[in-house]
Amino acid sequence: MRNASALARRTSLVPRLRVWFGLSQAALGYCLGLSREMVSQVERGMRRLPLSAALPQAALTSALHNTPAEPAPEALDPKLLLRRQRLCRHRAGQLAYEQLQLTERVAWARRRLAALPILTAAVGPAPWLSLFEADARAELLRSGSPAQALLRVRQATLEFEAAEIEKLLTTAPS
Repeated sequence: MRNASALARRTSLVPRLRVWFGLSQAALGYCLGLSREMVSQVERGMRRLPLSAALPQAALTSALHNTPAEPAPEALDPKLLLRRQRLCRHRAGQLAYEQLQLTERVAWARRRLAALPILTAAVGPAPWLSLFEADARAELLRSGSPAQALLRVRQATLEFEAAEIEKLLTTAPS
């Protein structure tokens, strides 16, 4: 057992490399030319790192020691932000139009249900009246208050995102 703990101490660099670079065992294995199982065995101290993995492991180790823990953040790309802002505003406009359509569909569904007693009195029980009512009730479920509220939330979220992008663009260094 003593040899296993000594081996694990010598190979403790492998898990550090994985954590530092955010790699899975399979991804690190790919970098080192090893299987995921082999990386797992090396990490657990069951096997040594094969000689064939020494060069890629040395390169990764060098990068680990020579890369700052917090590299400078990448600069904002105003073109990408503007594109996203336009997309948000466009989609918010589409949702506003959808909101109008929902309101119209709810209005006709309510008119149908309100007219149902008059129609039933005039025509009596008719198969088409059942369909007339079922369509109206189904439309109220699809387009009623909950659906409209969710649509307003999505629209407000997109408008908020567009406004936040505007703030980013005005405060970002040129």
